[in-house]
Amino acid sequence: MRVMKEFLEHWETLPQAVPLHLYAIVDSAQDASLLAALHKATPETQSECLLPDAQGPELSKAAPHLVALPPFVEELDAWRLIARRSAANPACVTVIASPLRFSRLHAQLAAFTEVVLPDGDEMHFAFWDPVILGTLVGQKSDSTLHVTGPVLTARQRSKLLTGVQVWWYWGRDGKEQQIIDEARQSDADQVVLPLKLAPVQLEMLIEASVPDHLRGYIKQNQPMLMHGMSELEQYLSVKRHLLSARRLNLRGMQDLINYICAEFIYGEQMRNDSVIIELLGKVKSGEITLAKALEQFP
Repeated sequence: MRVMKEFLEHWETLPQAVPLHLYAIVDSAQDASLLAALHKATPETQSECLLPDAQGPELSKAAPHLVALPPFVEELDAWRLIARRSAANPACVTVIASPLRFSRLHAQLAAFTEVVLPDGDEMHFAFWDPVILGTLVGQKSDSTLHVTGPVLTARQRSKLLTGVQVWWYWGRDGKEQQIIDEARQSDADQVVLPLKLAPVQLEMLIEASVPDHLRGYIKQNQPMLMHGMSELEQYLSVKRHLLSARRLNLRGMQDLINYICAEFIYGEQMRNDSVIIELLGKVKSGEITLAKALEQFP
C-alpha cells in the first residue's frame, strides 16, 4: 500500500541516535473498532485513554487512546490494519516515534487534552485530529488545510512535541505528513499547562473547521448539489467557495451556506454572468444583502 511505502521510506532514513518506540493515537470517535482490532492483532500491546475524565466503557469508546505498536514490519497485522484504516479514514489514527516509554509519553500527551479559552472556560483540545494537528503546527506541506497556521507559538509547539521525534499523520488527500520539531525551543518547559489560548488562536481553530461544518450541513440538507463527488472533492470545493464568500465580506453561517449552494448551482456563471457579477459587487459593498441578491439571480 502507498501508505506503508511512504512510511517505510521515512522510517528507514530517520536518524535514531537513541532507540525509538512506535505509538499510535487511535481516535475511537472516528473508527470505533480499530482499537480492538489492534489488540487482537497484538494481544500484549499496551493502550490507555488520553482523556482522564472519560470514565466508563461508553465514554471511552469515543475517546482517543495511545497505543504501543510493535516494531515496524510492513507484513505485521497491526501495521496492515493501520495502513488499511488510515487509507479509508485518515482522521482515525496518527503515528508517533518517541524515545519515551509509554507512561511518560502518555502523561505528556494527556496534559495537552484540555485548554483554557480566553474567557477562562476549559474544553477538550482535540490536537490528535490530523486537521487540527496540521493547523496547530503549521504543516506547510499539507495543501488541504483551510487554515495553514501555525496556531501555536514556537514554544507551545515544542511543548506539544516534547519527547516526540516524529509525528506522522495522513491528510485528507491520503498523503503522509511528517512533523518534526526542527527548531526546538529551549524554554518550552516554561509553557504552563493547561494551555491558555489567545483570542486569535481560538479564532484560527474555529475557522479551521468551518469547511467541514458547511460541507456536513449541505450534504445533509442539499445532497444533490454534491452528488457524484468524493468526500475530498466536496471538501475542496466547499473550501474554495468559502474563500470566495469571505472576499465578499460574508460572515454569517446562513450567508455562507447560501453562497456556497449558489456556487454549486450556477458554477462558472458566478464569474461570467454580468448580472450576477453586478449583484455580488453590491453584496461586497454592503448595498444589498446576499438574500436580496439571490432573489434577483437569473
